[in-house]
Amino acid sequence: MDAEVRGAAGPQWLAGQWFADQALEPLAEINLQCLDLLCAMAQAGGSALPGMLAAQPHVWKTLSPQARLRLAGSPYLLVDAGFSDEVRWQALSARAVRDLPREFAQSAFMGAAVRDFVRRVLVYSWHLVRAERQLARLVFGMTPACAALLSGLRLRDLDWLAEQQPGWVRPRWETQPAIWGRLLQAAAGGDQSVLTQVSLRGIQLLAADCVPAGAAHSRMARAG
Repeated sequence: MDAEVRGAAGPQWLAGQWFADQALEPLAEINLQCLDLLCAMAQAGGSALPGMLAAQPHVWKTLSPQARLRLAGSPYLLVDAGFSDEVRWQALSARAVRDLPREFAQSAFMGAAVRDFVRRVLVYSWHLVRAERQLARLVFGMTPACAALLSGLRLRDLDWLAEQQPGWVRPRWETQPAIWGRLLQAAAGGDQSVLTQVSLRGIQLLAADCVPAGAAHSRMARAG
């Protein structure tokens, strides 16, 4: 992507408008790198694409630099690292790496920069959860238990993850192309109000992921 486009649009990233916190400055950069990787994967094709790519490859192939910048400004991370999966983080915290599913050894992304990207996601989430716990939980869709487990890890644990378990970091909602379809449509259209509405819906989805199953069932029962 053209460096001039990045630089010109950078100050207008939505993340900076949603939250007045310098700790979130890397958020849009990581989101943009994620989108660049996904678009490159769509261009390359293949049979091992994540569901949200395979379902709408043409949209990803034609996603403009400007649309990527708009979407990168979402007020949450566009990748997930099991931020609501406490069992996974417990295994890592206990150094019980043999208990980790083998699927994480295979990266969800493709390209020479993938491991650096994975490490960047992990280190940023680790740093933010230590510095701004509540903010981190919001933008990562992270449960309190996962936040506590992640904050207790060492940097060398994250290095090990990036090298040995790159599949730990995956596109958010990778098996739900409908969600991505709405995000991509809003970003391509350029309507700020529509993009804001879609972004708020994303925050609601992240919040729902953090609600314990029992609590969610009780809420639904009361609502019924």
